[in-house]
Amino acid sequence: MNIKKMKSFCASVLAFAMAFNFFVPAIAGAADTGATNYQTSLTRESAGGANPVIKAKWEMNATKDDGGKYLGTDDATTTGAQFIPSGVYENNKRIAVCAIVTDPDGVADINKVTADTFYPEGITLGPNHQADRQGCGQTMGEFTLNKLSKADGIDLFCSKVRTGNTNLPTFNTTPVAYDYDEICAADGELTKETAYVYCGEKDLSYEDPSGDYKTLVMAQDKAGLDGTLTNYFKYLPLTAFETDFSKVVYGTVKLNTHKIINGDLTWDAVVDSGKASVRNVGNTRLAMKVTQDDMGFGQTDTTWNVKYDGRVGSDAVFKTYNPNTLTTLNDPLNLSETDEMDFSIDISKFPPTHTGTSYTGNMTLSATNVAHLPCV
Repeated sequence: MNIKKMKSFCASVLAFAMAFNFFVPAIAGAADTGATNYQTSLTRESAGGANPVIKAKWEMNATKDDGGKYLGTDDATTTGAQFIPSGVYENNKRIAVCAIVTDPDGVADINKVTADTFYPEGITLGPNHQADRQGCGQTMGEFTLNKLSKADGIDLFCSKVRTGNTNLPTFNTTPVAYDYDEICAADGELTKETAYVYCGEKDLSYEDPSGDYKTLVMAQDKAGLDGTLTNYFKYLPLTAFETDFSKVVYGTVKLNTHKIINGDLTWDAVVDSGKASVRNVGNTRLAMKVTQDDMGFGQTDTTWNVKYDGRVGSDAVFKTYNPNTLTTLNDPLNLSETDEMDFSIDISKFPPTHTGTSYTGNMTLSATNVAHLPCV
């Protein structure tokens, strides 16, 4: 078809389409008018039916037996769930959140069961965390709970939890007060499969702050109706630190000369690379404590012939301490913070009874917990 006939054909098609209000697709190569926004809308279906019911909920360790079944344990015997952090750098604590869910319209009407965990109120994570993780009651993120089989659900709740960890769950009191007898009855809903146990897993970071964490479980049905139940678990406080050194070498020291050994902010893979660093691997803020023997320098009258200084961070003021005196250093370590440790020595007298020019001693480091930073 030649150009003249092609133009005549296109004009005829366009005229026909316009006459009968047909839509004409854009022809390739036509001018791009840019993206156009279109409004969308819907109305939530809420007519008819009843809300799902969460009869009970609990948190527990995510540990399982060799058969892949939950053990139903936590880390303390008191009411509710308590968890101990690892105290190891980047080694998180994995927990499971579980709930028993039913629906008056039938379990087939249950569309999804989710959980949302919230940081403790009034506690900030501090300056060493990214901007989207502030703590202060902020959500830690929603996650899905998955339905266990009938046998696994009954074994977990009615056997392991009821027998071995009876004060672990929180029971719903609306519309009625539920309990083990009602849920685990021979003709109860778990047995009749008109209720199921749902569980999902979540990590608590080794550096997440100690305190009370709120957990909300929500079950939603196919009409968008939902049922919720809230409780709290406790992340128990653990004060722990790691260092990348095992000795402090003062080197050659002159009499009445303040000799400082500086640390650094670099975490060295090889211990004793020469620069001392310390990092917080617990879930509390902490202050470092130090004690040191006299390295054999002794005393003149009642005055020690040697004294020491130490600090955490180059901005902190040195803290002076005598031998065998436990001393808390300035500048606490925030959650997950790594900082340098500086040490110094000042000798006022070399004892004449000492043989040789070398002196050795022992330093002990420890830590004490410090209150969390409040939310602003």
